[in-house]
Amino acid sequence: MPTWSCIVSHAAMADDANQDREAAFNRGLEWYRAGCHFDAYDTWKQVYQDEQNETNRRFLQAIIQVTDAMHKVRHNAELRGSVHLLERALIKLDALPDVHGGIDLATFRDATRTCLAEIKRLLSVAQKNLEDSFIPPLKSVGSGPVLEPRVSPPSNDPETLFQNGLDAYAAERFYDAHEIWEDYRRTRPESDPSREFVKGLILVATAMHKLHRAKSPSGAAQLLELALDKLRDAPEGTSGLDVKAVVDEVSRVHADIEALETTGAEGPIEARYIPAIRRST
Repeated sequence: MPTWSCIVSHAAMADDANQDREAAFNRGLEWYRAGCHFDAYDTWKQVYQDEQNETNRRFLQAIIQVTDAMHKVRHNAELRGSVHLLERALIKLDALPDVHGGIDLATFRDATRTCLAEIKRLLSVAQKNLEDSFIPPLKSVGSGPVLEPRVSPPSNDPETLFQNGLDAYAAERFYDAHEIWEDYRRTRPESDPSREFVKGLILVATAMHKLHRAKSPSGAAQLLELALDKLRDAPEGTSGLDVKAVVDEVSRVHADIEALETTGAEGPIEARYIPAIRRST
Protein backbone atom coordinates (compact mmCIF):
# COMPACT_ATOMS: atom_id res chain seq x y z
CA MET A 1 0.00 0.00 0.00
CA PRO A 2 1.26 3.54 -0.72
CA THR A 3 2.84 5.34 2.23
CA TRP A 4 2.45 8.91 0.96
CA SER A 5 -0.74 10.94 0.84
CA CYS A 6 -2.96 10.87 -2.24
CA ILE A 7 -4.49 14.21 -1.34
CA VAL A 8 -3.93 16.76 -4.10
CA SER A 9 -3.88 20.42 -3.08
CA HIS A 10 -5.68 23.13 -5.05
CA ALA A 11 -2.30 24.70 -5.77
CA ALA A 12 -1.01 21.49 -7.34
CA MET A 13 -4.10 21.15 -9.54
CA ALA A 14 -3.72 24.76 -10.69
CA ASP A 15 -0.06 24.03 -11.47
CA ASP A 16 -1.11 21.05 -13.60
CA ALA A 17 -3.15 23.36 -15.83
CA ASN A 18 0.02 25.28 -16.67
CA GLN A 19 2.15 22.26 -17.54
CA ASP A 20 2.25 20.59 -20.92
CA ARG A 21 0.14 17.49 -21.45
CA GLU A 22 3.10 15.13 -21.55
CA ALA A 23 4.04 16.25 -18.05
CA ALA A 24 0.44 15.70 -16.93
CA PHE A 25 0.54 12.19 -18.42
CA ASN A 26 3.71 11.41 -16.47
CA ARG A 27 2.20 12.80 -13.26
CA GLY A 28 -0.72 10.41 -13.80
CA LEU A 29 1.80 7.56 -14.01
CA GLU A 30 3.31 8.60 -10.68
CA TRP A 31 -0.11 8.67 -9.04
CA TYR A 32 -1.11 5.30 -10.52
CA ARG A 33 2.08 3.65 -9.30
CA ALA A 34 1.55 5.13 -5.84
CA GLY A 35 -1.95 3.67 -5.66
CA CYS A 36 -3.64 7.08 -6.07
CA HIS A 37 -5.98 5.79 -8.72
CA PHE A 38 -8.58 8.52 -8.55
CA ASP A 39 -5.92 11.22 -9.05
CA ALA A 40 -4.42 9.32 -11.99
CA TYR A 41 -7.89 8.86 -13.48
CA ASP A 42 -8.73 12.55 -13.07
CA THR A 43 -5.48 13.69 -14.72
CA TRP A 44 -5.60 11.29 -17.66
CA LYS A 45 -9.25 12.10 -18.31
CA GLN A 46 -8.32 15.68 -19.17
CA VAL A 47 -5.38 14.54 -21.32
CA TYR A 48 -7.75 12.18 -23.16
CA GLN A 49 -10.39 14.85 -23.76
CA ASP A 50 -7.84 17.16 -25.36
CA GLU A 51 -6.21 14.47 -27.53
CA GLN A 52 -6.59 14.37 -31.32
CA ASN A 53 -4.72 11.18 -32.31
CA GLU A 54 -7.08 8.17 -32.33
CA THR A 55 -4.42 5.62 -31.31
CA ASN A 56 -3.40 7.80 -28.37
CA ARG A 57 -7.07 8.21 -27.42
CA ARG A 58 -7.54 4.44 -27.44
CA PHE A 59 -4.41 4.01 -25.31
CA LEU A 60 -5.49 6.69 -22.85
CA GLN A 61 -9.04 5.39 -22.61
CA ALA A 62 -7.76 1.87 -21.90
CA ILE A 63 -5.51 2.93 -19.02
CA ILE A 64 -8.24 5.25 -17.71
CA GLN A 65 -10.72 2.37 -17.58
CA VAL A 66 -8.25 0.08 -15.80
CA THR A 67 -7.45 2.89 -13.36
CA ASP A 68 -11.14 3.54 -12.72
CA ALA A 69 -11.62 -0.18 -12.11
CA MET A 70 -8.78 -0.24 -9.59
CA HIS A 71 -10.27 2.73 -7.75
CA LYS A 72 -13.69 1.08 -7.65
CA VAL A 73 -12.50 -2.29 -6.42
CA ARG A 74 -9.86 -1.02 -3.97
CA HIS A 75 -11.78 1.86 -2.40
CA ASN A 76 -15.49 1.17 -2.96
CA ALA A 77 -15.47 -2.63 -3.31
CA GLU A 78 -17.47 -2.29 -6.55
CA LEU A 79 -16.31 -5.56 -8.05
CA ARG A 80 -19.05 -5.93 -10.67
CA GLY A 81 -18.47 -2.45 -12.03
CA SER A 82 -14.75 -3.19 -12.18
CA VAL A 83 -15.36 -6.31 -14.27
CA HIS A 84 -17.25 -4.28 -16.87
CA LEU A 85 -14.51 -1.63 -17.01
CA LEU A 86 -11.71 -4.17 -17.38
CA GLU A 87 -13.54 -6.02 -20.14
CA ARG A 88 -13.99 -2.76 -22.06
CA ALA A 89 -10.34 -1.84 -21.50
CA LEU A 90 -9.16 -5.18 -22.88
CA ILE A 91 -11.02 -4.58 -26.15
CA LYS A 92 -8.94 -1.43 -26.59
CA LEU A 93 -5.67 -2.98 -25.38
CA ASP A 94 -6.05 -5.86 -27.85
CA ALA A 95 -6.07 -3.31 -30.68
CA LEU A 96 -2.83 -1.66 -29.52
CA PRO A 97 0.82 -2.69 -30.09
CA ASP A 98 2.85 -4.31 -27.33
CA VAL A 99 4.56 -0.98 -26.62
CA HIS A 100 2.84 2.40 -26.91
CA GLY A 101 3.39 5.73 -25.23
CA GLY A 102 6.56 4.39 -23.65
CA ILE A 103 4.53 1.76 -21.76
CA ASP A 104 4.97 -2.02 -21.83
CA LEU A 105 1.41 -2.77 -22.91
CA ALA A 106 2.04 -6.48 -23.46
CA THR A 107 2.70 -6.91 -19.73
CA PHE A 108 -0.11 -4.50 -18.80
CA ARG A 109 -2.58 -6.35 -21.07
CA ASP A 110 -1.70 -9.77 -19.63
CA ALA A 111 -1.85 -8.43 -16.08
CA THR A 112 -5.24 -6.85 -16.76
CA ARG A 113 -6.56 -10.24 -17.87
CA THR A 114 -5.15 -11.84 -14.72
CA CYS A 115 -6.69 -9.11 -12.59
CA LEU A 116 -10.06 -9.58 -14.29
CA ALA A 117 -9.95 -13.32 -13.63
CA GLU A 118 -9.10 -12.71 -9.97
CA ILE A 119 -11.95 -10.23 -9.49
CA LYS A 120 -14.37 -12.72 -11.02
CA ARG A 121 -13.02 -15.36 -8.62
CA LEU A 122 -13.55 -13.00 -5.68
CA LEU A 123 -17.13 -12.43 -6.81
CA SER A 124 -17.72 -16.18 -6.98
CA VAL A 125 -16.67 -16.65 -3.34
CA ALA A 126 -18.30 -13.44 -2.04
CA GLN A 127 -15.00 -11.76 -1.18
CA LYS A 128 -14.00 -8.14 -1.87
CA ASN A 129 -10.31 -7.67 -1.09
CA LEU A 130 -8.05 -7.57 -4.15
CA GLU A 131 -4.38 -8.15 -3.32
CA ASP A 132 -1.90 -5.48 -4.46
CA SER A 133 -0.08 -8.03 -6.60
CA PHE A 134 -3.07 -8.15 -8.99
CA ILE A 135 -2.95 -4.44 -9.86
CA PRO A 136 -1.77 -4.26 -13.51
CA PRO A 137 1.67 -2.56 -13.62
CA LEU A 138 2.38 0.36 -15.97
CA LYS A 139 6.07 -0.16 -16.74
CA SER A 140 7.95 2.51 -18.70
CA VAL A 141 10.17 1.14 -21.48
CA GLY A 142 10.82 4.37 -23.39
CA SER A 143 9.83 7.99 -23.79
CA GLY A 144 6.19 8.94 -23.22
CA PRO A 145 3.48 9.35 -25.87
CA VAL A 146 3.69 12.01 -28.56
CA LEU A 147 0.39 13.70 -27.82
CA GLU A 148 -1.54 15.67 -30.43
CA PRO A 149 -3.87 18.40 -29.10
CA ARG A 150 -7.23 18.83 -30.77
CA VAL A 151 -7.34 21.59 -33.37
CA SER A 152 -11.13 21.65 -33.34
CA PRO A 153 -13.84 19.94 -31.27
CA PRO A 154 -15.22 16.63 -32.62
CA SER A 155 -18.45 16.89 -34.57
CA ASN A 156 -21.68 16.36 -32.68
CA ASP A 157 -23.77 16.37 -35.85
CA PRO A 158 -25.60 13.00 -35.89
CA GLU A 159 -25.38 12.56 -39.67
CA THR A 160 -21.65 13.30 -39.67
CA LEU A 161 -21.06 10.93 -36.76
CA PHE A 162 -22.96 8.11 -38.40
CA GLN A 163 -21.11 8.55 -41.71
CA ASN A 164 -17.77 8.72 -39.91
CA GLY A 165 -18.64 5.37 -38.33
CA LEU A 166 -19.43 3.89 -41.75
CA ASP A 167 -16.14 5.22 -43.11
CA ALA A 168 -14.18 3.76 -40.19
CA TYR A 169 -15.90 0.39 -40.61
CA ALA A 170 -15.21 0.35 -44.37
CA ALA A 171 -11.54 1.05 -43.63
CA GLU A 172 -11.55 -1.94 -41.20
CA ARG A 173 -11.00 0.37 -38.22
CA PHE A 174 -13.56 -1.60 -36.29
CA TYR A 175 -12.77 -0.24 -32.84
CA ASP A 176 -13.07 3.33 -34.14
CA ALA A 177 -16.42 2.51 -35.79
CA HIS A 178 -17.65 1.10 -32.48
CA GLU A 179 -16.66 4.27 -30.60
CA ILE A 180 -18.09 6.68 -33.20
CA TRP A 181 -21.42 4.87 -33.35
CA GLU A 182 -21.58 4.95 -29.55
CA ASP A 183 -21.19 8.74 -29.81
CA TYR A 184 -23.96 8.79 -32.41
CA ARG A 185 -26.35 6.87 -30.15
CA ARG A 186 -25.80 9.40 -27.39
CA THR A 187 -27.12 12.15 -29.70
CA ARG A 188 -30.43 10.35 -30.28
CA PRO A 189 -33.47 10.46 -27.97
CA GLU A 190 -34.48 7.25 -26.21
CA SER A 191 -37.57 7.03 -28.43
CA ASP A 192 -35.54 7.00 -31.67
CA PRO A 193 -35.75 3.48 -33.23
CA SER A 194 -32.36 3.98 -34.86
CA ARG A 195 -30.71 3.61 -31.43
CA GLU A 196 -31.35 -0.14 -31.32
CA PHE A 197 -30.37 -0.56 -34.97
CA VAL A 198 -27.08 1.25 -34.39
CA LYS A 199 -26.53 -0.87 -31.28
CA GLY A 200 -26.67 -3.82 -33.66
CA LEU A 201 -24.05 -2.17 -35.89
CA ILE A 202 -21.87 -1.58 -32.82
CA LEU A 203 -22.07 -5.28 -31.99
CA VAL A 204 -21.08 -6.11 -35.58
CA ALA A 205 -18.06 -3.80 -35.36
CA THR A 206 -17.06 -5.33 -32.02
CA ALA A 207 -17.43 -8.81 -33.50
CA MET A 208 -15.13 -7.87 -36.39
CA HIS A 209 -12.57 -6.56 -33.94
CA LYS A 210 -12.69 -9.84 -32.02
CA LEU A 211 -12.39 -11.87 -35.23
CA HIS A 212 -9.78 -9.92 -37.17
CA ARG A 213 -7.70 -8.49 -34.31
CA ALA A 214 -8.13 -10.93 -31.41
CA LYS A 215 -8.62 -14.00 -33.66
CA SER A 216 -11.65 -15.14 -31.66
CA PRO A 217 -14.26 -16.76 -33.96
CA SER A 218 -16.39 -17.96 -31.02
CA GLY A 219 -16.59 -14.49 -29.48
CA ALA A 220 -17.37 -12.94 -32.85
CA ALA A 221 -20.13 -15.48 -33.56
CA GLN A 222 -21.81 -14.75 -30.23
CA LEU A 223 -21.73 -11.00 -30.85
CA LEU A 224 -23.15 -11.36 -34.36
CA GLU A 225 -26.02 -13.42 -33.00
CA LEU A 226 -26.83 -10.61 -30.57
CA ALA A 227 -26.48 -8.06 -33.38
CA LEU A 228 -28.97 -9.89 -35.59
CA ASP A 229 -31.63 -9.71 -32.88
CA LYS A 230 -31.42 -5.91 -33.01
CA LEU A 231 -30.94 -5.49 -36.75
CA ARG A 232 -33.90 -7.66 -37.78
CA ASP A 233 -36.37 -5.47 -35.88
CA ALA A 234 -35.38 -2.24 -37.62
CA PRO A 235 -37.68 -0.68 -40.26
CA GLU A 236 -36.35 -0.68 -43.80
CA GLY A 237 -34.29 2.43 -44.54
CA THR A 238 -33.28 3.05 -40.92
CA SER A 239 -30.28 5.40 -40.87
CA GLY A 240 -30.39 5.42 -44.66
CA LEU A 241 -29.33 1.76 -44.92
CA ASP A 242 -30.77 -1.19 -46.79
CA VAL A 243 -31.70 -3.08 -43.63
CA LYS A 244 -32.49 -6.36 -45.39
CA ALA A 245 -29.11 -6.31 -47.15
CA VAL A 246 -27.34 -5.65 -43.84
CA VAL A 247 -29.20 -8.50 -42.12
CA ASP A 248 -28.42 -10.85 -45.03
CA GLU A 249 -24.72 -9.93 -44.91
CA VAL A 250 -24.44 -10.37 -41.15
CA SER A 251 -26.33 -13.68 -41.34
CA ARG A 252 -23.98 -14.93 -44.07
CA VAL A 253 -20.84 -14.01 -42.14
CA HIS A 254 -22.32 -15.44 -38.92
CA ALA A 255 -22.78 -18.80 -40.60
CA ASP A 256 -19.28 -18.68 -42.13
CA ILE A 257 -17.69 -17.81 -38.79
CA GLU A 258 -19.44 -20.70 -37.05
CA ALA A 259 -17.82 -22.96 -39.66
CA LEU A 260 -14.49 -21.21 -39.08
CA GLU A 261 -14.66 -22.14 -35.37
CA THR A 262 -14.02 -25.76 -36.23
CA THR A 263 -10.79 -25.00 -38.12
CA GLY A 264 -9.43 -22.17 -35.99
CA ALA A 265 -8.35 -18.68 -37.01
CA GLU A 266 -4.60 -18.79 -37.56
CA GLY A 267 -3.03 -16.01 -39.60
CA PRO A 268 -4.87 -13.29 -41.53
CA ILE A 269 -8.62 -13.79 -41.91
CA GLU A 270 -10.11 -13.17 -45.35
CA ALA A 271 -12.11 -10.03 -46.09
CA ARG A 272 -15.15 -12.16 -46.97
CA TYR A 273 -15.65 -12.56 -43.22
CA ILE A 274 -16.57 -8.84 -42.98
CA PRO A 275 -20.28 -8.04 -43.51
CA ALA A 276 -20.78 -5.21 -46.02
CA ILE A 277 -22.57 -2.20 -44.50
CA ARG A 278 -23.43 0.48 -47.05
CA ARG A 279 -25.89 3.25 -47.67
CA SER A 280 -29.00 2.48 -49.73
CA THR A 281 -28.57 3.45 -53.39
